[in-house]
Amino acid sequence: MVGAAIVRHSTVLAARRSYPAEAAGRWEFPGGKVGPDETAEAALAREIDEELGCSITIDSWLPGVSRWTDGGRTFELRVAICALVSGEPSTVEHDALRWLAPEQLDEVDWLAPDRPFLPSVREVLLDGEPLPGGNVGGAVRIGPTVRRPTGPWTPAVHALLRHLAASGLPAVPRVHGIDARGREVLDFLPGEVIDVDAEQLSEERLAHLGSWLRRLHEACAGFTHVGPWRFFGVDSPTLITHNDVAPYNVAFDGDAVSGVFDWDLAGPSTPVQDLGHTAWSAIPLFRPIPAAEAARRLTVFAEGYGTDPRTVLKAVQPRVQLAIDGIREAVRRGDAGMINLAATGEPEGTERALAGFLARREAIADELPAPGRPT
Repeated sequence: MVGAAIVRHSTVLAARRSYPAEAAGRWEFPGGKVGPDETAEAALAREIDEELGCSITIDSWLPGVSRWTDGGRTFELRVAICALVSGEPSTVEHDALRWLAPEQLDEVDWLAPDRPFLPSVREVLLDGEPLPGGNVGGAVRIGPTVRRPTGPWTPAVHALLRHLAASGLPAVPRVHGIDARGREVLDFLPGEVIDVDAEQLSEERLAHLGSWLRRLHEACAGFTHVGPWRFFGVDSPTLITHNDVAPYNVAFDGDAVSGVFDWDLAGPSTPVQDLGHTAWSAIPLFRPIPAAEAARRLTVFAEGYGTDPRTVLKAVQPRVQLAIDGIREAVRRGDAGMINLAATGEPEGTERALAGFLARREAIADELPAPGRPT
């Protein structure tokens, strides 16, 4: 006999039997018997089509074989890790289906032949689905959660996230603790992430991003924590904030911010430092777009926040230099994530981009509306 551990977003499909009586109400990896002229792979594909009404592909067979005796006959079960190719599983021959995360495998009453495979399935699920983007690395998706490496800064970051959740600020992941591999467990925040190397944020999204940052800073104003924090640190900080609100860390639903993630660089800073970094990455000011266009987009973003675009423009250079210096110091200290970032050519790439921005900054400033003048 063969069974399918069908995996999607690092959760596995469990199916509840409705018959025979001795098996009804218990859970299994769906599958069935191998015909006399079938390979195990062909039999599994056929059984899944018949039982669930969907198509699968087999990634690998789990180690081991489960054996049991029934009515004087000996049976064997092999289980394969599978992925959906087409169709959505339905209850054709079962009365219930569940997608289980690794921590949920023990929540259901499995049939005895399936139980020996649970440890191997759990390890496969804990590997997670690597998430695209970012250079620090290590984030994976498991069902509705994201798992990320922790550090000395994690307790402080989790305290901040819980404070923001209590404040009602939208688009902030909830904290669900630490998993079996020592990673933090946070909400997976769906939405569209814009690659600014391929396209620009719309001006509507820039305005909403500015508005969301204002709400973040207002929510952070009442929060304090001694840390330690991973962030590089600024002179005379006035609040604890995200410090890396950039397009690669933001998801949108339409024009609205639907998720802001990667909070590991949160720490003591100032609102204007936050604004300078977001303007650098989201306008974007690291790329040589025309001065008039940069000024218009900067104005939209600043007005979304409720501040003067000249204030934001002035903050860009010191905030970017802080990142350059901070990356080098973190690499010197042995920060694994920053070492990964350095392997991509940082902070040298940012230094070159900053030199280009400084050559363009005056032209951008000349295109900004005079203080107090309507845009």
